[in-house]
Amino acid sequence: MSALPLRANHALRSQNGTATVELVLILPLLLTLCAFIMAFGHLYWTQNVLQKAAQEGARALSLTPAAQFGSGMHGIEAQLLQDIRSAGVTEIQASNITLICLDMAFNPFAAVPAYCTPGSSAPVDSSLGYVQTIITPPLTNLGSWLPFYFPPNATALYRYGYN
Repeated sequence: MSALPLRANHALRSQNGTATVELVLILPLLLTLCAFIMAFGHLYWTQNVLQKAAQEGARALSLTPAAQFGSGMHGIEAQLLQDIRSAGVTEIQASNITLICLDMAFNPFAAVPAYCTPGSSAPVDSSLGYVQTIITPPLTNLGSWLPFYFPPNATALYRYGYN
């Protein structure tokens, strides 16, 4: 009867370091997976912040009074930049924000009308159909690996005079 406890004791002694070795082998993979999940989540959150800002900017531009359209473009760009930065996305600059005027067929104008020039005081005429906001973020390493999840731009299109 004493042989059974010796065999069990021998089996326990042969597995003493197994759990530690398994942890050492799996831990780098788990840490890498956690880091990827956190980076993916941050990228997804950033894309949502930029998309919301693009929608707010296009809506604000579409509701701008005709006589203040060109002069209001600078204010809308500045407000968008402030909103994006206050949300925690600091890598966006004013040069990443574009406000575009489109005709009724969703096409950019061949020659930009005077009222579509930021700072202009020319009133809007009937040729303006839609306004579009495009925010182009600088790509991170993760974003360049996942272009099918994250489009390169946050874009919003609104009909002028409607919300």
